[in-house]
Amino acid sequence: MIRAVFLVTAGLVLLIGLPPMPTLPVWARPTPPAPVAPAAATSATYVYEKDRGAVPVWVTTGLNRLNRERKVVATTFEVDSTTGSGDVPATIRPGVAAARKNTLPALVVMSGSTVLRVIAAPATESAVMEAVP
Repeated sequence: MIRAVFLVTAGLVLLIGLPPMPTLPVWARPTPPAPVAPAAATSATYVYEKDRGAVPVWVTTGLNRLNRERKVVATTFEVDSTTGSGDVPATIRPGVAAARKNTLPALVVMSGSTVLRVIAAPATESAVMEAVP
């Protein structure tokens, strides 16, 4: 008798198909990974060559405001400057390399040792401020 019920049930399953699989409750479903936020800028360096002219006033004013208002380390760097051993300081080496690929002068915005953006010759103080998100 049990065998007959089993065979009938198996036959019905083959004819009709299996019932739909139950879905997981909302609380048990895997969550997608959180979106990665863009890295926050930690430094901004105006890279220039002194033979082509001095740092414009609006750039120094913008860098000063970045230091005070946004707490970003904002500096200038002349490309011919080196350490005592003749090397570019390690903290700004990636930024100087990125600026040299672009045209000098350039404002390089970095997060740690990662270059976020390079802005060629910012023309106003607001351009300097807008370069750093």
